[in-house]
Amino acid sequence: MENQISFKVPLLPESWKKIALVFFPLPILLVIGLAFVNPNWDPNEAAQLIYGFWAIGFGILNLTKEKIEDEMIRSFRLQAFQTGFYWLLWGLAALMLINYVRFERFTSELFTAYLVLFLLNLYIYAAFQLQKYQANKKED
Repeated sequence: MENQISFKVPLLPESWKKIALVFFPLPILLVIGLAFVNPNWDPNEAAQLIYGFWAIGFGILNLTKEKIEDEMIRSFRLQAFQTGFYWLLWGLAALMLINYVRFERFTSELFTAYLVLFLLNLYIYAAFQLQKYQANKKED
């Protein structure tokens, strides 16, 4: 299984972290600019644009190498992806329940691929950073 290329995810060099950080303020500036160009622009489209850029930013951060990429980091990375999916399932269930209580339906315009990918990548990033923090705290 280790030799199968389709299961090997290439990690990006550390310099990509700087590129990822551009994806967080950029959509805010784009939304402000687009609001001036077209005042009738749909606010839901603005939210989706922001979610999409942030999903890309967190996705790049999740796929960027650490300074030391050892077996512990690989284990953390795998656990973070599993934890991220777990949190996503519970988070989406909570959003569906809140949406049902508020609007008496489970779906809404907010449930888009952009939102789901943003939440997933955010949860994965948070789980990975939490694991690294806890490991560093134990060493001290």
